[in-house]
Amino acid sequence: MLKRLFNRKSKTYQVHVAPFGVSLTVGARETILKAALKAGLAYPHECEVGACTSCKSLLVEGDIKALTDFAYVLESNELRDGYFLACQSQPRSDLRVRVTSLEAGIELIPPRSFEGKIVSVTLLTRDILHVCVALNEPMEYCAGQYANLYVPGIEGARAYSYADAPVPGGTTVLSFHVRLLQDGAMSGWFAERTSVGASIRVDGPYGVFRLRESDVPILCVAGGSGMAPLKAMLEQAGRSGVSRPVVYLFGGRTQADLYESAFVEEFVDAWAGPIRFLPVLSEEPAASDWEGARGFVTDFITAVDEFELLGVQAYLCGPPAMIDTALSILLKAGVRGRDIYFDKFTDRSFNVSSPNTQ
Repeated sequence: MLKRLFNRKSKTYQVHVAPFGVSLTVGARETILKAALKAGLAYPHECEVGACTSCKSLLVEGDIKALTDFAYVLESNELRDGYFLACQSQPRSDLRVRVTSLEAGIELIPPRSFEGKIVSVTLLTRDILHVCVALNEPMEYCAGQYANLYVPGIEGARAYSYADAPVPGGTTVLSFHVRLLQDGAMSGWFAERTSVGASIRVDGPYGVFRLRESDVPILCVAGGSGMAPLKAMLEQAGRSGVSRPVVYLFGGRTQADLYESAFVEEFVDAWAGPIRFLPVLSEEPAASDWEGARGFVTDFITAVDEFELLGVQAYLCGPPAMIDTALSILLKAGVRGRDIYFDKFTDRSFNVSSPNTQ
């Protein structure tokens, strides 16, 4: 009996993943995402804990075991149609699944590891650093994506969005906006003068947050370092001649949280179509010289009068509370869930050895 138990092989299933056209061998106790990444597929993913929905996929055939309740992050119609999260699903039979985001004009770039060196670290606001990294070879990415950064003496990686529009063929110079966190090990490391010149590792690109092709107006809502990916997306689209109407709402607590006006004007002035940038402050002292908008940035979503919310694509980036509130407001205003894209800045820290062995 014991011999039979110890010699028994673990159950495996065949999972066909479209549109990759690849069949994976997945263990019964292994998630579909983990098996896909191990096989080298550029499967969309970000948080790996069932929060971001980047790995949302369609179950075409077969049966899965859900490790968490998808109802917390997927809409009821998505659940009825058979959508699931690959990072929180294990196979219970052979499967056929489809990554539908790849059919929406998104071509994923396989993530790789790069050697880098910190070139400069400067303050953009009172608590946001601009970190510039030089790589040993060009990296390709899409505006809106992010990279995992590994630095000396700190366990695991931290995820930061690319802050500049990509260069065709790749670039050897990357920019990131790093928010200084109280007791933040990595942000504190970047703030030290000794970080400049240090060697680091950069893995990427990751994520499916990016501007979708359309001719409808664009609503951007960002808070803090959520500026980075939206700036990169508008820069990239602007260089391509996109002229869709844009309203960009940016939230901060006080004037000390605002990026310099020249920083914003550069990408706003380059936009070919109508664009309005509105900074909103939630904790600015009443007696200050601030004459701009006050309150929470999400309060101003329904005040947009340049276009009807019902026909927009919305792009949200920032802290979870801001994202959740904005989602609720947009959905109540009639914006379709499929027209809302967001990057929620949860604690995206990872402890992995390489992009293909997560």
